[in-house]
This record gives sequence, structure tokens and C-alpha cells, in this order.
Amino acid sequence: MDATPGAQCVCGFTIRAAAPNDFRPQHPAERTLRVTLDCDVRATLAAIPLDKPPVTYDGPRAQRDSSELFSAALPWLKSGAAVLDLGCGPRDQFTPLNHLGARYVGIDYDSPNADLLADAHAIPFRAGTFDAVLSYAVFEHLYNPQLAAVEAARVLKPGGVFFGFVSQGEPYHESFFHHTSLGVLEILRVARLKPLRLWAAYDTLHALAVMGRYPKPQRMLIEAIYRLGEMFPVLAPRKHFRWSVREKQVDELHRASSIAFVAQRT
Repeated sequence: MDATPGAQCVCGFTIRAAAPNDFRPQHPAERTLRVTLDCDVRATLAAIPLDKPPVTYDGPRAQRDSSELFSAALPWLKSGAAVLDLGCGPRDQFTPLNHLGARYVGIDYDSPNADLLADAHAIPFRAGTFDAVLSYAVFEHLYNPQLAAVEAARVLKPGGVFFGFVSQGEPYHESFFHHTSLGVLEILRVARLKPLRLWAAYDTLHALAVMGRYPKPQRMLIEAIYRLGEMFPVLAPRKHFRWSVREKQVDELHRASSIAFVAQRT
């Protein structure tokens, strides 16, 4: 969908561009989740790539930079691909996705910039609609992320990609759940999505300095400590220098402020 009046949704119906239509649930409804117990996702973590993807996306950047994400998901973002921006916020990801020729729809629970007002726990599209679903720092704000992941998987076409960021070490920001790498993998497992890659977006100390609810002098000190560690890696514990590349990637992931993920509906 684009921003013109009478824009066409990927499902084929016309949406007014003047204000988002409201598709949020109006009445309480019960949903059932089927979860297989006693499954260890540590083996999955050990088997998937944890390195940052090379940045191959060279188009315009969004207000919230997503060049790493789009680089990792480029095989699914061909011209004409139908992409759902789940929890679109300022709708800034339209710019790079439009550059790639994608058919864009942005939904959000309460953003006036969204194409549709909708709940991630009850996405108002039929099954198998989208080639890709993007979720940029949304799942920490959801009271049932497993259900939302199941919904994201439902609206994906077979072979489609689910990709985005989740918060791990960021301070509270109207959030319900923050997700570790194992938490991300468990959510994807419940949704029967195949994880393809995880990587650390940036460090928790930097997030505490930028987003933390500390007085400014404390935030400045935290940022200084973060920058000192970046400038002088020799300050790391000695064992760090004996670690393999993989062990260092795992360590970076476990102290990340946010985690990027790419998964596929098989």
C-alpha cells in the first residue's frame, strides 16, 4: 500500500489514506496456543549463525536504521513483495521498503501514522498474505508475544520471512517482556518458524546511557565506560582473548541491548 488516497491493500481492498481504519478487536475473545513442553532451544542457538550480516542494502535509510535487517532479508524483499510492518510506529520503514519495490502495509495499535489500527495478537489479514513480516522493536511491548508470533507466521506465505529486532537489555519503555536469545528462539519455536540468524544489535551499556531513567551525570558516566571499552578492548578479561570467534559472538549476544533475528516459515 502507498500513501495516496484510495490506496490498495495487498488483500485487494481500498483503504482511506486520510486516517487509519480501526481493525482492533472490539470484544474479548479466547485464543488457544498449542505449546510443546520440554524442548531445549540451546541446540538451536548452537547451530545458527550469530554474526552480523554484511550490509548490502544501499538505499535510503529509515528514521530507525534498518540497513542490517534489510541486508539479511533481501532475498525475500524483491520488487512486488508484500510486506507487513507489524507495529510500524512512525511508519518510517516505508521509505526503504518502497525503494525496494515492496507493497507495504503498516499496522500499529495506536499510531496515527499507521495504515491500519490493529492488534498484533489478532492481525486482520487472511493466512498466507505476505512474503515478509517486519517487527522493529515491537515484541517487548506485547503482553503475549507467543501468540503474536503465531499470528505473524499465519499471515506469512510458505517460505516467507519474519525478521526484526527485540529488546533484551534496554531499560523499561512501556514494555512487558524483554527477550534473551533463548527467549527469541522459544517464541519462534512456538510459532513453528525456522530461525536462520541472530545477532547483537548494540550493547546494553549504550542503551542504558541513551534510554536509561538515570540522572544525566550517571548516563554520561555509563556512556563513557561503554566508549572506553570499545576503544580499548585490551581491558576485556584475559579469557576473552582465548575465546573462539563463535564464543565472542555468543558473549556479545548475551550482553546486547537488542537482538536482531531472521526466521522463515517452512
